[in-house]
Amino acid sequence: MISFTHFHPTRVLFGRGALKELGKASEGLGRRALVVTGRTFAVKHGYLDLIRKQLEEKGVQVASFSDVEPNPTLSTVMRCAEAAQRASADFFVAFGGGSVLDTAKAANVVYTLGGRVEDYLYPKTVSGELRPLIAIPTTHGTGSEVTKYAVLVDEKAKMKVTVSGEALYPTVALLDPEVLVHLPRDQAAATGLDALSHAVEAYFSRRATPLSDMFALEASRIAARYLPCAVEGILECREWLLYASLLAGYAINFTGTNVGHGLGYPLTTRYNLPHGLANAMILPGAAVYYEAYMPGRVETYLEYLGLKGMLGGLRELLTELKRLVGAPLRLRELGISERDLESLASEGLRYQRNLQNSPFDFREEHAKRILEIVY
Repeated sequence: MISFTHFHPTRVLFGRGALKELGKASEGLGRRALVVTGRTFAVKHGYLDLIRKQLEEKGVQVASFSDVEPNPTLSTVMRCAEAAQRASADFFVAFGGGSVLDTAKAANVVYTLGGRVEDYLYPKTVSGELRPLIAIPTTHGTGSEVTKYAVLVDEKAKMKVTVSGEALYPTVALLDPEVLVHLPRDQAAATGLDALSHAVEAYFSRRATPLSDMFALEASRIAARYLPCAVEGILECREWLLYASLLAGYAINFTGTNVGHGLGYPLTTRYNLPHGLANAMILPGAAVYYEAYMPGRVETYLEYLGLKGMLGGLRELLTELKRLVGAPLRLRELGISERDLESLASEGLRYQRNLQNSPFDFREEHAKRILEIVY
């Protein structure tokens, strides 16, 4: 029996030059905007001025918060919310990678509903109407421009935490592939692997639906085809990968993520490994269990990608894609000691919100074995 609920309020504008539609997209959202960016990209490449100009031409007063770091912390979210308060912001414009988009989404919660970001962490679900938010991604990875999640770092607990709920969906998403021309090779690889991990984990999830499968399979097919050339800076390839990231974002709204993220988060919080790369390091090990517990779905997945009967199966595919983009293949290549595997497994088990979405009853021995496989 097929049963699911689907709700998605975000208006999406996708295409080269979409950033030029910001002024029009902002009409009716208010008279004061807070523009949220990272620390260098938007200023270095002139995008902050371009954003400001478009908004001011529509009579919008613009303030900015340009202090979002990779893997943003709860304190960064609070500072962003305080900036919105000082500006009396009517709406947000978030221009950046997933860290920027997630910061703006979480800050919107705090600014609009009050309190502290800690008041809204999972397992709580955010409800109520927030200020409008325009999301403009500058990487082809997170899909945060169309998701109901904001993933942050609790610096005290030293772990990833999540703010989630349908209230977090951005009002508008502007996806402009031309913005991606500035993406360095290593960041293109890491964020592209993030999009792939979203698609893989969405498909091999106990919460998968026919609709999430549609998004996840197509995102996987596109990512597998275009990720290797996207890292070479070819605009058409990055354009397709941005589309794959969008589709994968739709998929995880249904399913959440599972093993790759649950065991990948400690690699980021402990070793500062880029999020997408951390996921990708784990997935070949997770594939061993996907193949054991969902052999039919693995066969369908590979067939959809045109790889039916591939020697080595799903595990080899995920390893080969890392090889093609020049990513490390094993944890030992990152200088991680084998002695750390047990504690990494223990840390990973803290992320039950992810691991419970696995297509099998995830236990401690699974965590240890997966880390051993990818070591």
